[in-house]
Amino acid sequence: MANPKGGHFGRILEVDLTSQTYKTLSIDADTCRRYLGGAGMGSYLLFQRLKPKHDPMAADSPIFMGVGPLSGTACASTRCSFVNKSPYTGFLSHAEVGSFIGNELKWAGWDGILITGKSKKPIYLYVRNDSVQFKDAGKLWGQDTHVTEETILEQVKDPYVKVASIGPGGENEVGYAAVMVERFRAAARTGTGALMGNKKLKAIAIRGTRYVPVVDREVFHKAAEANKQFSIKKEGWQGIKRWGTAGLLELKHHVTGSLITKNYQTTWYPDIEEIGAEQANRRFWKKHSACYNCPNHCMKLGVIRGGDYNGLIAEGPEYETGGLLGSNLGLADFDLMMAAIELCDAMGLDSISAGGCIGFAMEAFQRGLLTPEKFDGMTLEWGDGEAVIELIRKIAYKEGQAGKFLAQGVSAMAKELGGNAADFACVVKGKEMAAHDPRGDKPRGVSYAMGTCGGDHHEGNSPAGQAQRCLHNSLVICSFIGGYWAPKMFVDMLNPLCGWDMDEAELMATARRIRTLERCFNVREGTSRKDDSLPKRMLTEPLPEGPKKGSVFSPAEMKKVQDDYYAYFGWDDNGIPTEATLKELGLEFAIDDVQAAA
Repeated sequence: MANPKGGHFGRILEVDLTSQTYKTLSIDADTCRRYLGGAGMGSYLLFQRLKPKHDPMAADSPIFMGVGPLSGTACASTRCSFVNKSPYTGFLSHAEVGSFIGNELKWAGWDGILITGKSKKPIYLYVRNDSVQFKDAGKLWGQDTHVTEETILEQVKDPYVKVASIGPGGENEVGYAAVMVERFRAAARTGTGALMGNKKLKAIAIRGTRYVPVVDREVFHKAAEANKQFSIKKEGWQGIKRWGTAGLLELKHHVTGSLITKNYQTTWYPDIEEIGAEQANRRFWKKHSACYNCPNHCMKLGVIRGGDYNGLIAEGPEYETGGLLGSNLGLADFDLMMAAIELCDAMGLDSISAGGCIGFAMEAFQRGLLTPEKFDGMTLEWGDGEAVIELIRKIAYKEGQAGKFLAQGVSAMAKELGGNAADFACVVKGKEMAAHDPRGDKPRGVSYAMGTCGGDHHEGNSPAGQAQRCLHNSLVICSFIGGYWAPKMFVDMLNPLCGWDMDEAELMATARRIRTLERCFNVREGTSRKDDSLPKRMLTEPLPEGPKKGSVFSPAEMKKVQDDYYAYFGWDDNGIPTEATLKELGLEFAIDDVQAAA
């Protein structure tokens, strides 16, 4: 098969941690065009490598760290994708993360890294162009993500190296452990941190000095600049530039009625002004920061001045972190909320799931299902920020009754508690929902219920939206930049970059192919219509107050979402891709597995 002309290098670095060896996995031009990169390429590789029901913690279970054809080019705000079978949910999962590491990987001459095996002792991977080193991480094991990154940069003596690392949460294989990239960016919600911990892989450090091949540089750069300017001028992103996503905290409370509060019991939080964007702007933020070639600079860095956490540097609040670790827990102390956000980053924990687990436990105490005798003598009450800080540490180390209990995740916690605990367990496909209550923000319910990963807020709010999000995740571009781009805008970049003659119809067929292949993977693991739904609370309990008082996401609405979604993608009434659809999309290799599972 032919090699790619541009956009891709046509090679993936395949690493075996057991033998500490590596080789080049060649990827032909046709495969690059059909799966693009990032989440799409990762789904293709994992489907081929893993058999149904394969143990995600087995030595041969891979982690794919991938980039796309646009990575490392003049295209604005390209990212990095981590793809693996989640040890937390048992399903295929992908996490996209910003900053610079994806571009550094591309500049090193690779379209991705496929990591298998298990090291006997802690190591970190250092990739510099074609040079691959397995470095001793014994002294880093037990360190938080901040110390780990700083130490690696000192060791390699190159300030341009970019680092992705795990903290104690990953080392102790907490199911919702994250990978932290360049200190403040998180590849989370996938259990990748736990997989790295299981493989004794403390970090991945990357440095590249090459150029991405471009077939028609002049035409490509013109299209990339036009698309960037489109994003700069788009009114919808002006608020993101000024406030980051923190501005949504006040908006979701006052306007859309979807701010999660006290484990989704309500969306009305009278203390929102104490923890929202205006408070952050008044007393915390010091600097706007951006990912690679991004005009939106949505990341807000700040420092706490005064009080018990004086001098603490942190990023945020973002909407998700402020929601899950703020209003969700009844916190009205800004400093404590920011300390909790920063501690999740340092410990390498997904702040969404961590906040979801603690919020669930708080409601369990409220209802009398959880008592101090089962919780290290602790009593949990809404707004107890000091307890939240203590619990985050306990989770990361699986310390005591409380740490072990919370590290399981809400699904397992509800099962252990019994009684009516499942009624207020707000999970989808085994994973905690994000910070948008779908009774107030109904399109978000599509993302939660119908997305590949389950419970995620960023998988698209309609069937067509999920197809386009597959493009974002496979081209590995930030949706804050590309979210308003029409298919033609992507094609206008891809054709001169890669030397393709792709039209809009082919691009959208590619999106359907990638999303359907993700579904095929999860069908092998048991996914069907029964899993494409929202928690009982969303379907049966109307919102008690706020702008959307009385709203509920009814079972009839959920059924229509499912029916419309399956029709759009060409799946049957049970959510199983049909043989005709698989043939149409060139996924014949998946037919036998899908039919056997169905």
